[in-house]
Amino acid sequence: SPDLRRATSPKRTMGCCGPTDDTPWTYEKMNKNRKCTDVIFLLAYLAFMVGMAIVGILGFSEGDPAALLFGTDYEGELCTDDYPTRYFPNPYELILAKDATHAYGFKDVKSICVKDCPSPTGTSAAPLNWVCNYPDSSDGRGNTAMTRAEWAAADYDYFASLNATFKTDSYNNKGPCYPVLLHTVNTYETCTFYGDQDTAAQTELNTILVAASIVPGLEHNLGTAVSALSTFVADQIAGPSAIMARYIDDFAQAWVVCLVMGFIAPFLLSFVWMGVLRYFTGLFAYLIILMTNVGAIGITLYLYMKAGIIGGDEISAYAGDSAADSATNYVDPSEENQEVLGYCAHFSAVLAVLLLIFTLIMLKRVAIAVAVIKVATQAITAAPSVVFFPIAPVLLAFGFGAYWLAAAVYIYSSGENVLRSCDLSDASLAPKKYCASPNDPLNCHCGYETEMDENMQYMLMYHLFGLLWTTQFLQAITYLTLASVFATFYFGGGSYGNSLSGWLNTPALQSFRKMTWFHSGSAAFGSFLVALLQFIRIVVAYMVHQMKKAGKDNIVVKYAACVIQYCLWYLQKIIEWINRNTYIMIAIEGKSFCWSAWEALSLIFNNILTVGAVNIIGDMLLFLGKFSVAAVAGLLAFLMLDSDTYTTGDSKVSSPLLVVIFCVVFGFIIASLFMSVVEMAIDTTLLAFCKDCKIHGGKPKFAPPLLESVLGKAKDKNAKKSGEDTA
Repeated sequence: SPDLRRATSPKRTMGCCGPTDDTPWTYEKMNKNRKCTDVIFLLAYLAFMVGMAIVGILGFSEGDPAALLFGTDYEGELCTDDYPTRYFPNPYELILAKDATHAYGFKDVKSICVKDCPSPTGTSAAPLNWVCNYPDSSDGRGNTAMTRAEWAAADYDYFASLNATFKTDSYNNKGPCYPVLLHTVNTYETCTFYGDQDTAAQTELNTILVAASIVPGLEHNLGTAVSALSTFVADQIAGPSAIMARYIDDFAQAWVVCLVMGFIAPFLLSFVWMGVLRYFTGLFAYLIILMTNVGAIGITLYLYMKAGIIGGDEISAYAGDSAADSATNYVDPSEENQEVLGYCAHFSAVLAVLLLIFTLIMLKRVAIAVAVIKVATQAITAAPSVVFFPIAPVLLAFGFGAYWLAAAVYIYSSGENVLRSCDLSDASLAPKKYCASPNDPLNCHCGYETEMDENMQYMLMYHLFGLLWTTQFLQAITYLTLASVFATFYFGGGSYGNSLSGWLNTPALQSFRKMTWFHSGSAAFGSFLVALLQFIRIVVAYMVHQMKKAGKDNIVVKYAACVIQYCLWYLQKIIEWINRNTYIMIAIEGKSFCWSAWEALSLIFNNILTVGAVNIIGDMLLFLGKFSVAAVAGLLAFLMLDSDTYTTGDSKVSSPLLVVIFCVVFGFIIASLFMSVVEMAIDTTLLAFCKDCKIHGGKPKFAPPLLESVLGKAKDKNAKKSGEDTA
């Protein structure tokens, strides 16, 4: 008939994100008759990735990470493999840089590139040795008769060959030579000070200074400054390396514990928890509801007791036991508190009654929520390999992150080495204080730093957005794949059919091929929205940081930045929530991103109470599962480390703390990864159930037996609602 032809003929309309297919939904259409969606966004993503590859190639070709590792010397040259280590010949400059109130910092302190870190090596005949500028120093204050190799072979010392003027300048720490009074050690290619000042060297220096009619200053006696110098240099180049070394050794000794309790045990415990959800979800759900109501009633009764309305346990301000009862003309100052508590008790009673009424209304929906969670766990146990599917995108994200980090380092290091801006106006302050020729820019200048030009800055920002977009894209593909798996299970009546034929044709792999082929464009669109918000948040945080450095972070700016950051974070969470449900609808119906987002929101708001019940119960149970898995993994790790194997002998660990924390953190991460699959199964089952009701006039046709068994009379009631689930 004409009406039947109109009902069955395909309709193609243009949606906000491309053509929308209005063909009536069928199970066969969900699995076979799909069309590509949001292709323009996939093309945009691929074009962006080509640009990102070009940016990476430019970074690798022009950058030099050694500039970040080795640093530069006083001539602005990079310390090379031949002379890789930075040495500060005038240590007192570091003290001045640490305490400076003018424009002068660590990068402005004079440094020299050396092979090995110098230390006092004087003899009884010559107790003082020196470290001098490069023999071919750019300011002309060197020793051109020497080569760099000869300079290094002489332990960087050509003081004896200097003329009288250069020697006098050297006595005043103006170069070209500087006395070596402190011991140093190579730490991350930087000479760090340690130990005590060499007494013989310092005594010899004082003798020389007195003979030259120079009064020794603080820079000539560093005995009390070694600790401060070492701390300052370490803070600039590294963290508490000694502690980390011990912890790394602990990991080496307890690697079996980390492997078993940090990885294997959380997987097994997560499977155990899924079994608990499968068979005891109802018990947990009703127990939570009961405890919530009992708690509300208990708080109400407690407030009534303390207000003196029930019993005689009201609060009192009097310290004695019975004096207040016999005292005359006594006014208890706590009566006002009792009155306030009375109002609180009445308010609590109203809330407790409303909560009880709401609980009674929600009991039917709680039963549906329990059934949805059970179906979700059943879908996972029917195809357990789906649990391991998210591991592949995670590993791929880690691999891409490693590439991104390497490329970012090369891009960042591809800038130009330029002179910094520091204070050269006051001759009594460093660095001008230690300049032999204050008016010579080759001798008296600030330090050097790598400065990125504007194009490189834009490239780095482009590179950063590529990281955000790609990680979100991988997450979107994962969501689409999992949603397709669980939607197939639901609309298959609680079965995967012939989708379990072999390891290479599992439901997860079938869904992955289908989703990536047809809906990568939708994944690119959704991931772009989240990545854009993340990028804006990073830019705002950077701007706030720069304003703080510039001293412009007044209280108004602080509060405004805080509000903006919070709003952006909240908006990002809303978009992420919409995306998850949109991907589920794409997996079910195969339509464009915008249409699927609208349909998902429509189903959710039309079934808000049922959705709320499922989310509240599901989130509580999943968090309890994550917490339990992490806690048990940490406890078992502690018990293993408390055994004789790790408390005595060669495998002894210095402290079990970090190993246990490692197991707890990775246990929580693995449990979260596992529970994210369960959460996606719950959300997909719920939306599939709502869609099933909408398609079939309020009476779900494809509901798995486990869900169908708890619907009971609800299905007959829903059938009267003209296809609308009034939950």
